[in-house]
Parts: sequence; C-alpha cells; structure tokens
Amino acid sequence: MNKLSSAMISFRGKVAPDWVLSGLEAGTIGAFCLFNYNFDTPAQLRALNDSLRAAAASGGHPPPLIGIDQEGGQLMAVNHGATDLPGNMALGAAASPDLAYRAGKVLARELLALGCNMNFAPVLDLATHLDSNVVGVRAFSDDPQLTGQLGAALARGLQDEGVVATAKHFPGHGDTALDSHHVAPRIDRTLDQLRADDLRPFSTVIAGGIGAVMSAHVTYPHLDLQPATLSRVILHDLLRVELGFDGLVVTDAMDMSAVAHLSPVERCLAALDAGADLVLLGHLTDQEQITRELAKRTGPAATRRITAARAGLATELPDLSVAGSASHAGFALESAAAAITCVRGRPALGVGPAERVAVVSFDAGERSPADSTPAGVPQLAAHLMRFHADTVRIEVPDGGGVQEALGVLEGSGAVRLVIATRNAAADPLQVELVREACRRGTEVFVVALGSPLDAAVLPFAPNVLCTYGLRPPQLEAAARVLCGLAGAPGRLPVRLPGAEAPA
Repeated sequence: MNKLSSAMISFRGKVAPDWVLSGLEAGTIGAFCLFNYNFDTPAQLRALNDSLRAAAASGGHPPPLIGIDQEGGQLMAVNHGATDLPGNMALGAAASPDLAYRAGKVLARELLALGCNMNFAPVLDLATHLDSNVVGVRAFSDDPQLTGQLGAALARGLQDEGVVATAKHFPGHGDTALDSHHVAPRIDRTLDQLRADDLRPFSTVIAGGIGAVMSAHVTYPHLDLQPATLSRVILHDLLRVELGFDGLVVTDAMDMSAVAHLSPVERCLAALDAGADLVLLGHLTDQEQITRELAKRTGPAATRRITAARAGLATELPDLSVAGSASHAGFALESAAAAITCVRGRPALGVGPAERVAVVSFDAGERSPADSTPAGVPQLAAHLMRFHADTVRIEVPDGGGVQEALGVLEGSGAVRLVIATRNAAADPLQVELVREACRRGTEVFVVALGSPLDAAVLPFAPNVLCTYGLRPPQLEAAARVLCGLAGAPGRLPVRLPGAEAPA
C-alpha cells in the first residue's frame, strides 16, 4: 500500500507535472499550495485544480487539499477575477464580527469556484509593530480580544462554505518588524506574555473549531532556540497539549530564509518531527525527492488528520461566475466604507463643484513578498473624479522629487490638496512633501492607504483619513467620504505612538 506524504507540494507552470498526477492517483500525494504563477486567469486556475481533483478521483481518493493565500487586502494570490476585499485591518476598524463572517463566506465561495478548498487565512498576528511590512495591515488589531473575535468569525464564514481555514502565524508574528521571508526574526516574549496576548486569538479560533494552524518561522528564545516551525516545544507541547488543538498543523513556506540554516530535506523532516502534519514546500526545488523522504516519516497521527480533512471536502464546486460577482463587489464596498476612519480634523473636503482639488499619490516602491497589491501609483484621483470632476492628479514616482511635485501643485490652482500616503513612516520623501505642503497655505487632507502609523508620523497634517489598504473599493469609499457623500464610521483598531488606546 502506498504511503501518504506530509508534503504540501508546489510546482511551476499551469499544468501539473506527471509525477504529481501519478502521486495523486497512487495516494501518496494529498496536498498543494498554489501561487499566482500557476495561472493567468481564474479559468486557468479552475482547470488546473480540476485536473488535480480528477487525478485523485481516478485512484479512488478524496479531493486533495488545495491551499492558497487569499486573505483579502494586502495578500491575495488571485488578484484578477476575484473580489477586491479590503482585508483584516479594515475589518478591525469596522469592528464587526458580522462583516468578518460575511468576508469569510465571500472568500470561500470564490475559492471553491476557482477549485481551491483551503485558505491560508485568517492572520491572527497582533498589530504591535505598525512599521512591519510583512504583517502590518494584514492584522486585524493590536487587541487580542478583537483579533480573536474577528478571526473566529472570518474562519467560521470560510468553513461554513466548505473551505478549510488556517490561523497564522503561530504562536504570533506580530511583535517584530522583521520579515521571515528574508531573515530569522526573534521575539523575546516569555510564555506568560504570549499567553496574555499573542496566544489568545489562537485559543479563540481553536475553541471555534478552526481546521488548521500555520506555524511561524520565528524564534522565541524563552520557549526554544529553534524557530517555531521546527520546535516540538511550540508545535506539540504548546499547541497540541496546552491549547488542545487536534486539527492540521501546517508550516509556513519552507523555502524562506528563516529556516535556511538546514538543508531542504533536513528542515522539512525537522518540521515533521516537531509536530507538523503538512510541510509547505513553497518554492523549494527537487520537491519529488522531498515528497518521498517525507512519506517515510509521516506518522499515523498526521495521516489521520490529513485524511479526515480531505474526507470533509466538497466534491461539487460552484460555477466560476461566482468569483468577482456583482453581489460580492457590493459587499466589498460596504465593508470598505465601514472601515474609513477620520483620525484627525474633518473627513470631507467641503468644496464647491467649480473648485479644484489636487491629488498627490506615490509609487509603491519596494514591497514585501507578502504584498500582492497592484504595483505603481494607486488611482485615488480617478475615483475622486467620479464625484468631483475638477480633480487633477499629481503622481510622484519611486524616488521622485518633493520640489517638483510642489511646483506642479502650486501651478494647479487647487483649493484643497489630498495626499495619498503609503507607509510614510518608512519614506522620508512622503513626510517631507506633506510637511512642505502644509506650510504653503492650501488645506491638506492626508489619506493613509497603508499603515495607520502615517497619522502619527504626520502630526502636522490637519486632516487625516485611514483606509487600511488600497484595493479599489477602499479608494472609492475614501473618495465618497472626501466628497461628503458618506461618513467615516471606522475607529482606529490599533494604538498609535503617543495616543491613548482606542475606545
């Protein structure tokens, strides 16, 4: 009898390799992680997943687990053809478990239509480092209780529609600004500190029956000198025994630098020994060989959990037209609008139809691998033009000059200036431009499209709105608020430096 491997396989290309299809039919392969290089269109993704499911069925096996990063907001593997949901921190600003639940249902319906049945979401890391470009607005909040409530609601929405939810990154990636894609982060928190904060959202979603938990490639030296992914103390003693989790434990991608001190086979086997059920191979090469090596060490408990998860997967999938449907787009705008927060000043421009508004936007610059938002300059001006025709656009390219942008502004004849910042705390150019613009007389409205930390690093800006992301529904919602067509009902879901805790 062929032995099931704990490997969660990835492959390049839009067609599965022959060895993958043979392994599915034989029952040795049962799980996949797909990336945006596996498809150009939703139809291609559905066709690929149909081929994986058909190969398993031909051998008499249930559907394989097919996972993908479709969090909403900053990280969405399917950008084109799927609904642009605002993401976790926007849900945190709305503080509505109902919206979080409905977001989970929308994500699940679209993933199933695309052929995927496992989502690497929700992120339960706390937003305790707002300067982090790997967690950042992917987190709901810095409040463990709110994070747990919203994470549990989103997970329930996913699973009520038949998609396995995955809480990440255990036991918490929030308390570092370092990116485990590139380095090996270390978090110097004691077990008691983790219990008081970081672990609480995980406890909440575990009590709610979440199907999977993903480990963090982060070292917690007060617990173990190995990264959590390779630590039996963390994956078994803490997650399994103390928190009582008996679902799937999935590793983060094993090609990441934080676990690169071991060879690919060694790190994958170490994760299995630590207590992982599924080892996410990511972009590692020689995955056929690694899959065989893991099959030799996949124990009965991991086999039981993988088999049980696959047995509960849907065998009938919805039509592809579900993805990006009008009703889902309406929900995206509803949830984006509920998040818009006026941190300071007033939210509306207060201009007449004949008065000119100028919008300054910045190029994205360098981004984390955990950021799939569209490259280039976000089109807030285009959305504002829909409601206020006399709007001019000023785009500042990556590394562009402040004085040049100010010169264009002064010649524009604008009576209001909207500056759409993107994580200004890490970009002195944005800070300088806002400061200089505020000195020149035209009233300035900052729209922070990324981290709300911008409100703290731009204290001289008299009016500040936060959208918590730059997906099109968020830009439209901000434009409506600026034009006085909607209010700004959101509340800061995080504490800003120098500010009191949000009420």
